[in-house]
Amino acid sequence: MNKNKAFMLIVILIFSSIIFTGCWNYREVEQLAIAAGVAVDKNADGTVHITIEVVNIGGGTEVTYEPKYVESDGDTFFEAARKAITKDGRRIYWSHAKVVVISEALAREDILKYLDFLFRDAEAREDTWLLISREKTAGAILRGKGMLNPIVSFQLDDTMRSQESISVFPFIEMFEFFDRIFYKQVSPILPTVHLVEQYSEKTPHVGGTAIFKGEKLVGFLDEADTESMLWLRDEIKGGVTVIKNVSGTKDNVTLEIFKSKSKITPVIQEGVLKMKVEIDVNVNIGEITGSTDFISSPGKQKLIKAAEGQIEKEINNVYTMVRDKYNADVFGFGRRVEMKMPDVWNQIKNDWDKFFADLEIEAKVNVNIIGSATTSMPLKVGE
Repeated sequence: MNKNKAFMLIVILIFSSIIFTGCWNYREVEQLAIAAGVAVDKNADGTVHITIEVVNIGGGTEVTYEPKYVESDGDTFFEAARKAITKDGRRIYWSHAKVVVISEALAREDILKYLDFLFRDAEAREDTWLLISREKTAGAILRGKGMLNPIVSFQLDDTMRSQESISVFPFIEMFEFFDRIFYKQVSPILPTVHLVEQYSEKTPHVGGTAIFKGEKLVGFLDEADTESMLWLRDEIKGGVTVIKNVSGTKDNVTLEIFKSKSKITPVIQEGVLKMKVEIDVNVNIGEITGSTDFISSPGKQKLIKAAEGQIEKEINNVYTMVRDKYNADVFGFGRRVEMKMPDVWNQIKNDWDKFFADLEIEAKVNVNIIGSATTSMPLKVGE
């Protein structure tokens, strides 16, 4: 009898676990305002102004979605987010937020002060993208027109995930930015975004880099300089580079990057710390804006020499500019010294800014042309 009671008890427990299992914090989707992204600005009185792009889901024969904007103010980001409930009537749900756009003014003041809530909140995702607005306000970015997606935040997310194909902005997720900002010997960076006119509409365009010293924005790099910076960070995965006026011919050649590897090694020469950079890159000839033959062996060698020289020059120029103007180690050289020369690093880490200000690099680029797309001869008018 006792065995039968025990058996029945086990059966009841099993059925109960199946029937009554549920989420303790379950909420109907209609009760939530699903945030796709948020822009953070500062009012004239010093309070925080946020613009939240909410996904408005419509029913019918086909499910549709469109953006809705909720704006709110508060002394802090958290207070402004909670006050948004009074504007929309629903609590903001952050787990699907793809981007956070920060105004330049806030970033120059102290970006951490305005991101602390997202760092602590359980709903916010660590892989959210952080972008710095080059417009007057961050809110203007989210109110732009999405060309391929009506939800601007989702379009920005798609753009960020395509970074490897263009290499004109850094690929930095929120958790990585926080990691670098807490590591004082590395200067954090973020991608920048601005509006461009397309088909009579203003649409967001991601390109360029925001440079930080600690928690404060100090300057910017344009798209061309960003590409050079990415070479020095070993973060070029793809994209194109244009070699201009090859061998004095006035012809430009566009090279498509298939593979790139930057070997960055700290060395001590004559008692002085230097960084040796050797870049091996495989490219394809994507376009020639002239009739000069750069495909045959002699022409290809001229193109290789011109490409190596141009990339080396651009890398050196950008490195010198960032070092001298911002004294910001956006290249991560400090970490490489720490990994490769821990004893040396322990001696200089507290004065890394001082050492970086005098740090020289030796850059060597090796270009390997592996093809010329589907055409094996230059295009020219028949004679």
